[in-house]
Amino acid sequence: MKHTLHHAILLAAMIAAPVAAQAGWTSTWTNTAIKPKGERAEPQNTSMAVSGNRVRLEQPEVITVIDYNSGRITMMNPAKESFWTGTVDEYVRDVTTKRDEKMKNSYGAAAAAKMKRKEGKPYEPPKVDVAKLPPLSITNTGLTEKIAGYDAQKYHIQVDGELFQEIWVAPIDVSRDLNFDKYLAVQRKMGAAKMGKSAGAYNALYANEEYKNLLAKSYVVKVVTHHMGGGFERTATSLREGDVPDSQFAVPEQYRRVRLFDVMAEQQGS
Repeated sequence: MKHTLHHAILLAAMIAAPVAAQAGWTSTWTNTAIKPKGERAEPQNTSMAVSGNRVRLEQPEVITVIDYNSGRITMMNPAKESFWTGTVDEYVRDVTTKRDEKMKNSYGAAAAAKMKRKEGKPYEPPKVDVAKLPPLSITNTGLTEKIAGYDAQKYHIQVDGELFQEIWVAPIDVSRDLNFDKYLAVQRKMGAAKMGKSAGAYNALYANEEYKNLLAKSYVVKVVTHHMGGGFERTATSLREGDVPDSQFAVPEQYRRVRLFDVMAEQQGS
């Protein structure tokens, strides 16, 4: 459950990353997983810092830094003083490889046969056929809500006729400090590795021109995602513009480098 929650927060954080001016931004959030029958899990508090086309997301047990300039992701475990860093492609490779191994172990002969066909072939990043993505629509509901001190407009995002996301958008122009094309390039790479019905929804969203234009000139302060496995809600509780030191995006010297899933395993054990 922790891995699922982490990936949900990571995706939502990138969707909602606030950036403006050279000084940067700091913000706090509440994140709540929603079970299939509507039961809400205990909220998790996170904080985020943004500056110079970089995002630092601090969760209770792991810190994730995304550098959109270099296309790199860094994950740190403060309790164990360990870290992993690599390109987005390397992150996707490790995540998909680990997932395929779990499928092979969990689903027996059929999965094993599928895995065997891949043996001996060099790794290739997963790709999305845009022509096969489900139709997506974005609708302004006409409703507003004050969130983190901003008047936010509510939108509905429907995929294949079903509600996929509700987003509340504040009128903040983030385009000066976030290269949105680079941001979407990261989202598409990570979305291509997803599986299940939600994968098509996310990839349709990242390929949608209206979505790109909406977020290029505004900032999402709340998002509720709906899917078969339940849902996820992320809401900004504070948002402040101010200097963010470069040290916030650096790995402390005493941290030791480990494999990606060693960071995650330590995260679970801490």
